[in-house]
Amino acid sequence: MGELIYSKNGLEIKMKEGCPSSFAKGGTVWAITMQNIEDNKRETVIDNNGNAPEVIKVNNGFKLVYKQLYLDGKIWDVCLELVFSVHAEAFNVTGSLVNNQKGWVVTGFTGPVVNGIEANLDKFPLLMPCGLGQKFVKTPTLKEPIDKVSLKGAQVWEFNKAVSSYELTSHYPSRFATMQWCLLAGEKGGFYFGSHDKGHGSKHFRIRYKPEDNSLGFAFSHDLACAPGESWKIPSQIMYPYSGSWHKAADFYRNWFNTSITLPDVPKWAQNASGWMLTIMKQQNNEIMWDYNSLEELCKISEERGLDIIGLFGWTFGGHDRFYPDYDPDPAMGGREALVKALKIIRERGKRSIIYANGQLIDQNGTTYWGDKGKYITVQKRDGTLDYQKWHKYTDAPARFHGMACLGCDEWYERMLDLALQANELGADGILYDQLAVTAPKFCYAPDHGHAVPAVVYEGDRYRLLNRIANYMKTINPDFIIMTEGLCDAVLGSVAYFHGYENGAYVPAQEEFSSRLDGSAPTFIYPEMFKYTFPEVLTTYRNPAPVNNRLILNYATVYGLRSELEVRYSADVRYLKESRIPVPEDYWNVISKPDIDLVTSEDPVAAKLYSLAIINFQRENSDLLWHGKYEDENGISIKCSKSVIAKAFVSGNRMGVVVWNTGLQAEQFSLDVPGYSFEYATEPGKGWVDAAGKLNSQNIRMLVWKKIF
Repeated sequence: MGELIYSKNGLEIKMKEGCPSSFAKGGTVWAITMQNIEDNKRETVIDNNGNAPEVIKVNNGFKLVYKQLYLDGKIWDVCLELVFSVHAEAFNVTGSLVNNQKGWVVTGFTGPVVNGIEANLDKFPLLMPCGLGQKFVKTPTLKEPIDKVSLKGAQVWEFNKAVSSYELTSHYPSRFATMQWCLLAGEKGGFYFGSHDKGHGSKHFRIRYKPEDNSLGFAFSHDLACAPGESWKIPSQIMYPYSGSWHKAADFYRNWFNTSITLPDVPKWAQNASGWMLTIMKQQNNEIMWDYNSLEELCKISEERGLDIIGLFGWTFGGHDRFYPDYDPDPAMGGREALVKALKIIRERGKRSIIYANGQLIDQNGTTYWGDKGKYITVQKRDGTLDYQKWHKYTDAPARFHGMACLGCDEWYERMLDLALQANELGADGILYDQLAVTAPKFCYAPDHGHAVPAVVYEGDRYRLLNRIANYMKTINPDFIIMTEGLCDAVLGSVAYFHGYENGAYVPAQEEFSSRLDGSAPTFIYPEMFKYTFPEVLTTYRNPAPVNNRLILNYATVYGLRSELEVRYSADVRYLKESRIPVPEDYWNVISKPDIDLVTSEDPVAAKLYSLAIINFQRENSDLLWHGKYEDENGISIKCSKSVIAKAFVSGNRMGVVVWNTGLQAEQFSLDVPGYSFEYATEPGKGWVDAAGKLNSQNIRMLVWKKIF
């Protein structure tokens, strides 16, 4: 499909028809960041300019060897090797870096850089793994302002005056980069750019668009800490010109990923759980919304909406976002005995419970833990200060400042494991370690954490922390699960269920979704990207409000997401108990308010009934919608208006095609599924329906087909 060439002008990839080619135009091919050990404010960046390699032929390719580096007449005792080869159907770049420069540590490596790719995003859209996925179909221009994306957690082009270019950057692994690959996806082929790093190390996507010649550049920038006398292996960087649909590239990544991480055996109850009711029992300002004795009523409320899991946040003496990592039952809510009884009742009613712990925050006030241990195991920044997060939820209560735990410290592992054991003893079915698939890696400069100085943390230490806890808890209770917030594939080996908090988990507004379908949006969420790559991963969407509308529930069904309903404030509780619609004054002291327009626009009873109907629909068709493989549009073709979309789920010899009319009027459509015979059509709350009839506005229909042998 292509030819990779190295010359004095840089890297060039000549593609066959169906893929965009790149053209070498000089500039940076690689760059190394050096940091002084005694004075970490001193940094030097060395790149290929002024450094001539020895070119050596190797099997299936060639090797560039730099035995030492030069910058401004100074010799740096750093050896760099880059090996370019053909691997299967792709170009593979590996290599090594050896640092013998006394007094300096290597903290970054960028490259190899591929520049000069013609930016034809209307024909070859850019797919980025931002959250569930994001698709860019238009390039920014100097003549027009950058289209600001209102989607939460989405990427936007930022203009860099220094290089007269627009740039996209995102940091893996985190909610902003959930996988290690991106691509230019044409209708008949495209260009895959990925990192096949089995260590799932810290790296930054760097995509650059140059308006002057309408070209794109791709690179990964790796964070590392290679001290004098040490070496670092450059992870495989894959450049894969492929033919076919973008799904071929996703399959390519998944096939590699399976050699890196094994997904856990998820208990049947979790596989069959529709979603959860996220409930804050006690808030940061000490306000109690639910005590332990009221959890049976909460269980009833969740049943009325089809939800299977009760997520208990703020269940402790300190309340939510306060006194972490002390999580003790609260006497004011009934004490330990009442909590144990309530969790038992939840199980007896056929529901499950998950209790909360934050996986990284240590409150700096109100506990003895901070003074005894917390401040000594908190990430230390480059300037010597401690890393922290500030959480301020009420105008009539003070902000809380939390240190960011260094996840590799034994003390933190022991504390987190104790909390999992406590959750199991109380009778919960799992524990949520909040934020651990949200946060990007960082450097820690603490000299007494048992790691080098500096060290990249929230990387391998995070995976080991979660894996150790998950594996140990399986020996205690095989049905106990680990949850976390956010999403990234690096923690898929231990996390059974994700609490969504990323681009695509937040459901777009109607006008945003419509602009995607009619082609007017320059970029939009593309949940197909993650869902197709990892169809079996269980994750909820995110909706911090006590009501779900039809858009949210239909979106979840079409993209195979599990449901969520959030109850955070007193007005939310009244909404659920009394169907009392809140007014803005009900949240007078709340800093981050729920979506008032959403809450006030929905009839509480109608919303509850549709929630139950849609989840019952998912449950009745769970063999396809929950346990089938998400195939996106593979194997089907649909004739319809732009407001109608269709997605396929396959299980054994059956295919279910979910058709969603996102528009404002009834629409006609026709489906063609080669190799399958039609069986029946069904809609939520209606049972079997006429497959050929018009699909009403804001409705979904599933057509079930059986494979012809």
